Amino acid sequence: MPYIEIKTNVQVQDHKKFIKELSTYSAAALNKPISYICVSLQDNLSMLFNDSDEPTYIAGVTSIGLDSATKTKMSKELGEWLEKELKASNDRGYIFYYAVDPANVGYKGSLIGQLI
Repeated sequence: MPYIEIKTNVQVQDHKKFIKELSTYSAAALNKPISYICVSLQDNLSMLFNDSDEPTYIAGVTSIGLDSATKTKMSKELGEWLEKELKASNDRGYIFYYAVDPANVGYKGSLIGQLI
């Protein structure tokens, strides 16, 4: 059930390609089936980082089972990917992690905690 959201001041030219690749990268980094991954993009936002409007981003990763090793791997891989795609160096953005209890996620008319 991982949900990855990206907010950036960069205008992404091909949204479909961006979110498709983000989904693929996220599934690999989180070691989850791509069928579980949900992603979103908000681009061309008014954003400042360190008092500069150079390319920047805020990323959020919400999932069950986020341990330290997974977050470290995701930080490295997602940071590198965002640097390549957005031309925003890895010191121009943050990645926030939100670990959720399976009992707090609804899916298919039930709770994930009841399905696993």
